[in-house]
Amino acid sequence: MPNTSYSVLFMRDDADVKTLRVSPRRLKLLLWLSACVAVLVTIALIVGLRSFVGYRMLAKERRSLEVRLADAQVNLERLGNLEKIQQQGASAGPAGKGKAKPVEPASGAAARAFRKIDSGAMTVENFRAQVQGGNVSVAFDLNNRAQGAASGAISLLLLRNDGSLTELDASPASDLTYQISRFKRISASANAPKGLSRKEALGLRVEIKNSSGEVILGETYALGS
Repeated sequence: MPNTSYSVLFMRDDADVKTLRVSPRRLKLLLWLSACVAVLVTIALIVGLRSFVGYRMLAKERRSLEVRLADAQVNLERLGNLEKIQQQGASAGPAGKGKAKPVEPASGAAARAFRKIDSGAMTVENFRAQVQGGNVSVAFDLNNRAQGAASGAISLLLLRNDGSLTELDASPASDLTYQISRFKRISASANAPKGLSRKEALGLRVEIKNSSGEVILGETYALGS
């Protein structure tokens, strides 16, 4: 029927009944508008949520990049110090016919720090070391490549920016001894030299000795941040 309409009654206890007549066309329009508003609100919530999640991810990536950049700057500074130490070690050698220069203690230590010793009997893997709170902590996997069991001791020497080496004593000392057939996880902690700052520590030299005291593996590693 063309004149059909819907009546909506508003009833209150303290007032007269009020009637609102709505045509089917207007009712459908109202329902469509309500549905559209609901869809728009849902879309806005989804877009807002995705934007918030994306912002959090970008902020996290930014912090990660800042940390990596700081680590890269520290590593670059260490590489520069390593190059200077190597140059000092090279300049401490024979100078031809001229008068020989006195060898500084740091120069001899620098030559030792960068001398790699590898007899093939042992390997070090998964090395991690850091200076924190006045302590030097180190952990690595020691693998025996030789036939039969092996035993010996481990020396830790802290390499400073000036090229000097300082031997560290672990507590307990038994943490720097080994007796293995194939594999052993080494984990030790030692007191850092008094007054040492993190920027002064350049690397850590590890020397693996056999039961006779002979160094069968020696290498210097970078310290973690």
